[in-house]
Amino acid sequence: MSAVSDDPATRSPEVAALEEQLAEARVIRSHLARNPEHFSAEEREAVFERADQLVQERAELVARLAERHRLARDLHDGPLQALSNLVLETEILERLLERDPAGLAVELGTFKDVVRGIVADVRRQLADLGPAALEAEDVVPALRRLAADWERETGTECRLKVAGEDLDVPQPVQQVLYWIVAEALANVRRHAQARRVAIDVDIRGQGAGIRIRDDGKGFDVTSVVPGGDPPRLGLLGMSQRVLSAGGTLEVRSRPGSGTYIEAEIPIS
Repeated sequence: MSAVSDDPATRSPEVAALEEQLAEARVIRSHLARNPEHFSAEEREAVFERADQLVQERAELVARLAERHRLARDLHDGPLQALSNLVLETEILERLLERDPAGLAVELGTFKDVVRGIVADVRRQLADLGPAALEAEDVVPALRRLAADWERETGTECRLKVAGEDLDVPQPVQQVLYWIVAEALANVRRHAQARRVAIDVDIRGQGAGIRIRDDGKGFDVTSVVPGGDPPRLGLLGMSQRVLSAGGTLEVRSRPGSGTYIEAEIPIS
């Protein structure tokens, strides 16, 4: 995956502190590689383990911060903005009550529809968080529910196929699988203008794979730049979450040709 970096999450003080520790670990590891005779076998193992641990900690932290930033942005641009508009709508309804009581009933119907839409939007964003959806059921039924709800809410066809659903999947891997699909569908909703989405989940003994295709407007992956419009944040969070689980992620897209996402997550 390319050009998905320099997000606000990567510039946080917490990430900066980890990067400082990681830089020190890399210096020590470099010195170890040049002068292995200066270190015992135990010291060499500890140095490499520490560096690997810091790399994973940084990936997990960036993923959490990126997800938090995305949620804050979605809340600000969605429900919070809509609730602010409701205040203005209420003032208009108050004036109608005095001037046009008959017209008030029609406007109240519209007002209720807007409120229902806000409630549905908040529920969707809560569902997109993922782990809560897995508290009551395993990942496969949770994904089926997610896809069905998403199709009903958006009116866009969403086909989900699962192979190997009878195999056991550790809870951390279930959360990653759910989160990838939820984030991909959120991106399709916000950006793709797609008519169809196809999701294939393949659970095997040693790993699980996800392939997600949409026939939307696509985008130039190489042109995704810091400070630009999403899906940069979605791709960053998805990439870091997969990497933190020891997996791989590939995103292929171009304008007018839809988007293809493929992720492989090891099960150990």
